[in-house]
Amino acid sequence: MVIEVTTTPVSPLRHLHDTRVSVQKLRVQIGNRLSSLERGVDHVDRPVPNVYDQVAGMAAEMEKALDHSIQQELQAWPVYDAWLGHVKGIGPGFSGQLLAMLLPPIAGKGPSSWYKAAGLYTEQRDGLSRLPRARAGEGKITYHPWLRQCLWNIGESFVKQGGGGYYRNVYDQAKARLSALHMGDASWPPHRLHSVAKWKTVKLFLAHLWEAWAELEGIPQRPPYPIDVLGHTGYIPRPMPQDGKRI
Repeated sequence: MVIEVTTTPVSPLRHLHDTRVSVQKLRVQIGNRLSSLERGVDHVDRPVPNVYDQVAGMAAEMEKALDHSIQQELQAWPVYDAWLGHVKGIGPGFSGQLLAMLLPPIAGKGPSSWYKAAGLYTEQRDGLSRLPRARAGEGKITYHPWLRQCLWNIGESFVKQGGGGYYRNVYDQAKARLSALHMGDASWPPHRLHSVAKWKTVKLFLAHLWEAWAELEGIPQRPPYPIDVLGHTGYIPRPMPQDGKRI
């Protein structure tokens, strides 16, 4: 009998994440309700009861408690301690979401399986490359919308790293290349340049996370798809933390 050895813990991280999402939705709904009452958009016959504020405060405290539990749980994940927790723009919140939603690396696979799960593969629409999304009359989506939203937020976090950081630099370089390539092209407005550069950055980050996690699992890694299949060159190794500094 073959026993697989894995560094991926049996963890309640997914349950903690899902519970936090539910509590966050509750807090936001209560906040929206209070806001509509204060702005006169909604009306009540009597003064707004204080219990609304109390419940909103309770929900916020529940979120804090769950965030603390998620941060504690992350200590059981070797990939968080070895690499993920050292990346600028990736705090415990994003780390918890990623590790809760991503399946561990599998032998013979690569990060493209994560790209597919997040809907980061492009499709042709009206002669343009677009990411898939829900469209009327086209059936159910085949990707994980929460995962894609998480990665979108991570990309924004990378961009907001004013003090630099490896992935902020990757974004800047990608955007500069795209701007030069599509200069004067009306179909490439600033928001599209930003979005494409950000997704390129996120996909490289995912490839590096896969590499770090697979290495800890002892899984043999094949070259990235663009190099292994498409014949591209220019493999980009993942950055490593040095002297305790974040990357």
